[in-house]
Amino acid sequence: MGFVNGLVLIVLGALCIPALVAQKSPKAKELLDKVVPYQAIVGFVAFIWGIWVIIQCVLGLGWIGWNFPFGLIRWITYLVNGVILLCGGAILGWGLIQKKLLAKAPDNVKAKAEESFAKLVAFQPKIGIASIIFGVWVIVSAIII
Repeated sequence: MGFVNGLVLIVLGALCIPALVAQKSPKAKELLDKVVPYQAIVGFVAFIWGIWVIIQCVLGLGWIGWNFPFGLIRWITYLVNGVILLCGGAILGWGLIQKKLLAKAPDNVKAKAEESFAKLVAFQPKIGIASIIFGVWVIVSAIII
């Protein structure tokens, strides 16, 4: 998990809240302007990675019993990591998700996906901030635990 997941969460969060980041630092705005064309790809990869992390978390329920308090903290950290990757990736990569994953889906599935996406977009700034904070936690926990 460690550093790579933490860095991915920080980048994902920065892409979810570009207006807030741009206000704080002009250098960060320049960097984000370079990454924006790749935003959909980053989002799609984060979405797929989030699904994978959640599956691994469900399969890894044994972590809870391993070195009990730290195993539980590690498992919860991994689960929240997957959920944030899934949600942030869905927001940023929605165009590619529609194109690649929902292209051959029935109309009722597409309508339900659109409805869910509309609800999720309302939380974009909150997901971005949570992603950055949690990315820092993932890096710190990788060092500590």
